[in-house]
Parts: sequence; C-alpha cells; structure tokens
Amino acid sequence: MPFLHQYQTHNFGNGFQTHNSILDTVPYEPEVIFIGTHNHGWSWNKSDFFYGRDMYMWTNLGNFFLYGHNQLIQQRNANNNVPTRPQIFEICQKGKIVFADIVKGIKDEVPAVELKKERCVLVNNQYRWESRKIGNQKVGEYSDTHLDNMGAEGWLDNNIAAIIKYINETPSIKHIYFTFKSGFWLVQKLNKIQQGVRNDVSSCSIFTPTGNGFRKNLPAPYNERAWSLAHCWVWNGLQNPIPIPKPGYGHLNHDWLRSKGVDPDQF
Repeated sequence: MPFLHQYQTHNFGNGFQTHNSILDTVPYEPEVIFIGTHNHGWSWNKSDFFYGRDMYMWTNLGNFFLYGHNQLIQQRNANNNVPTRPQIFEICQKGKIVFADIVKGIKDEVPAVELKKERCVLVNNQYRWESRKIGNQKVGEYSDTHLDNMGAEGWLDNNIAAIIKYINETPSIKHIYFTFKSGFWLVQKLNKIQQGVRNDVSSCSIFTPTGNGFRKNLPAPYNERAWSLAHCWVWNGLQNPIPIPKPGYGHLNHDWLRSKGVDPDQF
C-alpha cells in the first residue's frame, strides 16, 4: 500500500506498539482513545508520534498531565521537541490514553508517486497531494481536505473495522475523542465508528489540535492560542465564567481528568 500511515505497525521498544494505525499495545489498561485522520507516510514527514508535528495536542496534554496548569504555549514540531518523546509516553501512561487514525494509506491498486523535490504526491496520475489552492481555499499538504477528496474518489484504505474491533475488545476504554468533525467522507467513517462501538463508550469531537480557525485569545488568563484551545477542550458547552459555545464539539470528561490528577478549573 503506497504511503502507509507513519505508524501502521511500529514497536517503540518500551512496551508501546502500533498495529493497524492503532496504539493498541501499552503497559496499562487504556481509558481514552483519540481518533484522528492520518499520519502521512511520505519521506519528509518528521512526525515522531501521533499528532507529532505542528499541533497543540502535546502542548496541551503536557500542560494537563505534566504541569497541572497552563505552562507550554508553542506547537510541538520539528523545531520544538517539547514535550520530549519520553514525556509523551509518560503523558500516555498518566492519562491512560491510546490513539488511532482512520486512514491507513492509499489503496494498493491506486498509483501514487512521491515527487520529493516538489513536496508533492501524485495520486492516480491526476491528483496533486500538496499545499495548494482548491477554489478559494488555501489547503496545506496535511489538510484533511485532501483526504476527504481522495476518499470520495475511492482511493484510500480505511481503518474502521480494526478500530471498532479494538474498542469493543478493550472494555477499559470509556471515552472516544475525535480530533476532527468535517469532511463528508471522513464524517461517514466517524459515524460508522460511533454506530459500531459498545453502548457504554461516550464519544464526541473536540476542536482540532492544529488550532486552525480557533481564536487566539480568550479573556485573561487565556492569552495564548494553546491555552484558549485547552479551555475549549475542557469547558465547551459547560458553565464557566469564560463560556465556550462551539456547536458540534464536545468536551473532555471531567471525571476522567480528575481521576488522573488534572483539575479542570486550572484550564
């Protein structure tokens, strides 16, 4: 399969392993699974874990589980390795968190060629998977818009059956958080997961950890994008002096957070 998920099958050598693009081997009983879209398998992807580049996922999870308050502010990327990968595994263990992505890669029968100098993947001899404009919208190479377009063409191999099987066979998992909520093809897959898993598992989308489209500042003390995003993850739709009404999005379960030593009121 061309351009497999970066962590389709991987042994990190520390008790953590992935299979079928799922972090399904961990040294604890997982309680929460974050489900995203894809970790791109092209040669220039420098991601070292799920959500490993240009996102606030580990910024905020680090603040939750390592510091207990808003401290880190920068996206984790190739130039900012904080939290470090050992700290990422510590966060996973403290929160009893695992991860999965919906897209395995491009189907075997669909031709795909990496044009490294152009930082582009040519799919089915016609579609350029790259940073470009689609209509009036600027679309980055990591954008889910590309995945949705290719999925609609039938070019992508999805991971839905494996994700549903894993959740249903792992009774300790109680909460699913999707880190996306748009794109017709992608939302179809999200809905299939919600319909296929055990009834005792809650699920919702949280605002994308890229932070794209999210206001940078909320009233003090949330004067950084990461902190504003964390406030949304924790308080969206709930009573708070700084309300967050983001329709279609949910919030992290407070009982889960508190059971892991995280005080929601700090965020």
